[in-house]
Amino acid sequence: MRQEFFDTEHYCRQCGHVLSKSGAWKHFQNDGDALGLDPSPYFSTRFYKDRYRDWGTNGATALEDYLVRTAKGDKRQPHPLIDADDYLGAYPDLLGFGPSAVLHFILHGDAEGRSPSKGFDAGFYRRCYLALGQSHPFRHYITEGSALGFLPRPTPVDAAMSREAMGAAMTGRPRPFVLVCHDAQKAGVPILTLDLARALGARGYDPVFLMGNAGPLLDRFRALGPVFILAEGWDATGLASALPQGTAALINTSAAAALALPLAQAGLDCLVLLHEMPDYIRDQGLMPDLRLAQAAGARLIASMPQISRGISPLISQGTSRGKAGPPAGAPPVGELRPGIIPPPTPLASFRRARLWRQRQDGPVFIGAGHADRRKGFDLFLDAARRIRAAQPGARFVWLGALDAWARDLANAALAGGLPLTLPGFVEDCLGWYRVADVYLLTSRQDPGPTTAIHAAAVGTPFVGYAADIGLIGLIRMTEGVGRFLPPEDEAGFVAAAVAAANSVTAGSRRDLRRLIRRETGFGPYVTALLSRFHPAADGEA
Repeated sequence: MRQEFFDTEHYCRQCGHVLSKSGAWKHFQNDGDALGLDPSPYFSTRFYKDRYRDWGTNGATALEDYLVRTAKGDKRQPHPLIDADDYLGAYPDLLGFGPSAVLHFILHGDAEGRSPSKGFDAGFYRRCYLALGQSHPFRHYITEGSALGFLPRPTPVDAAMSREAMGAAMTGRPRPFVLVCHDAQKAGVPILTLDLARALGARGYDPVFLMGNAGPLLDRFRALGPVFILAEGWDATGLASALPQGTAALINTSAAAALALPLAQAGLDCLVLLHEMPDYIRDQGLMPDLRLAQAAGARLIASMPQISRGISPLISQGTSRGKAGPPAGAPPVGELRPGIIPPPTPLASFRRARLWRQRQDGPVFIGAGHADRRKGFDLFLDAARRIRAAQPGARFVWLGALDAWARDLANAALAGGLPLTLPGFVEDCLGWYRVADVYLLTSRQDPGPTTAIHAAAVGTPFVGYAADIGLIGLIRMTEGVGRFLPPEDEAGFVAAAVAAANSVTAGSRRDLRRLIRRETGFGPYVTALLSRFHPAADGEA
């Protein structure tokens, strides 16, 4: 069992040496155990020695003592956050494992997202801090999260303490501007929130962030202002009460609309930006939060005409059925198309993508986003196979994280010979878009989508299915940028994609870049957003 408990990489990070597995083990036996170094994320040498004073009677190290005693059937904790009794009590399917339950957690439970004790809530930690698709929450906490101040479980903070914490955070920040989003994942809404915060900071405001959960972009938020993660246990009403009444609060997307209610009730001046399509908002059960927010005085602003047209009747339905809805005389859902800041992409990234393209012998078709059913990753692969049949030299790229469903589809496509490149999420993505000939917009539901506009920003047009897509109807944004085909017209979609790839020229790319620059300016968007607050905050007041 020793090999399951000894993690060479983890140990070498602590001792500061690069050692082989056998060399690391010898170092631990001779020096590391006495120094209190841990043989793995799942065993705390100092904790074990402090708790079990008789540890030295078996074996030369605390770990060996633990293994010997466990083999005899003794129940001992290897780590303060791992408890066999708690683990067995939480998961009835593990009854009968006894002391070996800890080994199950190390080999399987952590990867499965199970909680090793009452002191560590794996579900909370995964939702709150990990990147999409990332596993082993306990290992992450021990190796990274604890040092970053992440919590092993929620710690409720009452309203008074939350008010005090917000008050302290506002010291030296005379012009607070609250920005709210649902998490800090590497996705469109959090990235837009960061862009807005930077722009507001440049205009003299002091950004302060409220978010439901954290994520891999958390450090970027913290670099711009104080961050309060509600999942950790903060009281939203207490936080809001420390801010002056009338403070501007921008709730970015309906997924965070639940936070608009306590902010509006505390007297903050709230705008809720709606970036999701109406069917998605309804299907995800977000309509009650929007109705309550509007009833409390928050104003709703849609980012696309189709969102505005579709959400207004859904909001009013809540009132007609006797449910909470907008107050009498409430303004209709507004509309304001977002500006876009193309992702910063260094010249080296363009060069790497160009070198990749030079090794291809045909047109390149690209798609992007978190690969799931809503983004139509399966439709992308279907289109790729059809395009490949029509144009054998074609190559395909998908930028974005793949969930388990998408990974299985991708593996099957690769096994079938589809020339598919999967770089994952690429922040400096413009190089990839630039070497592609056509962006394939296969989403079943997509409000923007920003990725297609990023591609157009470097001159790459799109061909899309006319599904529940926010861009449909924006003539200035789609004329010359792309073409939509009926979702059932698979043959037409393929023909249009191939034709678009064959017609791309340096001149067409140049014209498309100019159009996107003209239509998606970020500065005018920020100015327009500020004008929606009462009184209007234009950065000059």
